[in-house]
Amino acid sequence: MEKYVSVKDEFTDTILIALEGRPRAMENLLEKVQDYIFNLSLRILWDPHEAEDATQEILLKISNKLSGFRFESKFTTWVYSIASNHLLSLKRPKNIIHLSRVRQEYLSKPNSVSVEDQIEDKILEEEIRFGCVHAVLLKLNASDRVVFVLSTVYGMGSEEGSEILGISSENFRQKLSRSKRKLSEFLSKECGMWIDGKACPCIGLSNHLLDLNRENGKFFTELKKLKRKTPSLEDTKVLEHLKELDKLAWIYKSQGIYETPSEILEKLGPS
Repeated sequence: MEKYVSVKDEFTDTILIALEGRPRAMENLLEKVQDYIFNLSLRILWDPHEAEDATQEILLKISNKLSGFRFESKFTTWVYSIASNHLLSLKRPKNIIHLSRVRQEYLSKPNSVSVEDQIEDKILEEEIRFGCVHAVLLKLNASDRVVFVLSTVYGMGSEEGSEILGISSENFRQKLSRSKRKLSEFLSKECGMWIDGKACPCIGLSNHLLDLNRENGKFFTELKKLKRKTPSLEDTKVLEHLKELDKLAWIYKSQGIYETPSEILEKLGPS
């Protein structure tokens, strides 16, 4: 039966071919959307392993439910809807690091860092910064966290965001406003990225963190293994302009995105 397409986008042709039962087309389709899903999962769940598991489960759902896609919205809207509903059904992340406590312990110790340790700290620094600012998202409830990420990181308006989550546009805006207020209040006091001229308190923590707790430190070493894509806002002038207009958006958008580990699709096997 031929599908009626009312909303066409860059995925439409691949979807139609995949619906004909061609495995390679389905694989191509999942490859195109996996980074959207993995980075959303990473920001919502915080833990890379949990994000990988969730991404695999969401991709499987997309594959199984593709015949039910009615081409009445952008394909990414449908994908984010499936992903968001799945992520909201999961339990709160388990492995959470209390970085403020770790910082206090670290700063109370004598500073005797070797050159090798300094190099390793630099390598982990970006991952620690990513982990820190995204761990702060866990201060929000799950629904508000998804709203904030969809809007601030992915640039979705209230109309598309509300369609994804199945709520009203007004409710979406209220959740976003509440989320921004709560995060801004915390980061404006605690985050070195927010306060100009203040050294980031997370820098220099890596070896101390790894020595303190192997399980917690494992998060950052796992994050370091992921391949970071060029940030969508790599232009320094663009970032600086955004920093002036919306410092909260700047903090989260400047973190860039990660490539989905290749083994996720491989584990799914033939579609």
